[in-house]
Amino acid sequence: MIRLHQPLQLDAHASWLQLAQRHGGQHWVSNAPCQIGVCTSRHGPLPVTQLAQFSAQDSYVASPRSAWLRYPQAEARRHGSRVQALATLAASPLSGLISAARLDSALLPGNWLLSTNLQPDWQPSDLVELRDSLLAQQPEQPLLLRNVCAAANPGLPQRLTDQGWTLLPARLVYLCDPQTPALWRRSNVKRDQALLDQADLRLLGPDDIRVEQLPQLQYCFRDLFIDKHSALNPDFSSRFFRLCHEQRFLELYALELGGNVVGCIGLYARHGWLTTPMLGYDTRLPAALGLYRRLMALLLREARQRGLRLHYSAGAGSFKRHRGGEPQLEYSAVYARHLSKRQQLALATLSALLHKTATPLLQRYG
Repeated sequence: MIRLHQPLQLDAHASWLQLAQRHGGQHWVSNAPCQIGVCTSRHGPLPVTQLAQFSAQDSYVASPRSAWLRYPQAEARRHGSRVQALATLAASPLSGLISAARLDSALLPGNWLLSTNLQPDWQPSDLVELRDSLLAQQPEQPLLLRNVCAAANPGLPQRLTDQGWTLLPARLVYLCDPQTPALWRRSNVKRDQALLDQADLRLLGPDDIRVEQLPQLQYCFRDLFIDKHSALNPDFSSRFFRLCHEQRFLELYALELGGNVVGCIGLYARHGWLTTPMLGYDTRLPAALGLYRRLMALLLREARQRGLRLHYSAGAGSFKRHRGGEPQLEYSAVYARHLSKRQQLALATLSALLHKTATPLLQRYG
């Protein structure tokens, strides 16, 4: 695995890296059994993840197989028998191509084990340096860069393809400019902001949350994203919540009702964007409380106040469209030109299959 070539500064990302190198990805994400190395770049030290073992429970943030096979299969069940049948039909060839291209053992640079890694301004020389430094250490593995989106990083997909990377469609994400005045005149946005300002729930900021409340935040996140949605979502550990509380790797906010935390959100700001890799609420409570609406209203408000663009990430497409989200296709980029012709052919075939089948499904169902 890639080694560190320069000292790390003592900040939240440095702490994440140091402990992840020592203990592996599961230190921060329970279902991400990956080794963590570090490579240097103009944008600072970056993690390089590589699965250390494979299982059907691996989160999609660490496992390409979960990202393109297991998670879509689970999502297909939500969209009726036709979509589920298509997913089942594609499963066998997808699995075989992922194996033939050896994506299970790929090196994933810049992967902080979050649903959305906010990319820096990668220039062509940066990408060459990144590629060469990784291949010098492990010349027999493919490289995989997650969260590549032309609207979020103009020019990046083209720079990657110019250098021989293959773009594989991954998700439909929603981007928003909170500085647009018309956005704040939308009825949904106005109602959500008014709901957030109601006094029935107490909003806790990063300085208000007490360490003994962290298990309640973790419960809210797991209740929504792991138990209700999918066990393939990143399952953040209690250590990760403590890191966010102590060093603000994510900025934690919470909704409190009767002294109990009933909702939480973690804000992540980098490279001119704000997103939320962590959000959850107590699903046992009445929908009339509007917990999700309040948390997303907070996200939108914070983006405007900080002068940042908003990356709504994926999912809940109709909700996000009504709140300014513009759908954009996101890719993962794979570099395999150094590998055998057989592996390159498998990757090219996988790309063609995903562009033909996954792209129209993503654009229709999000």
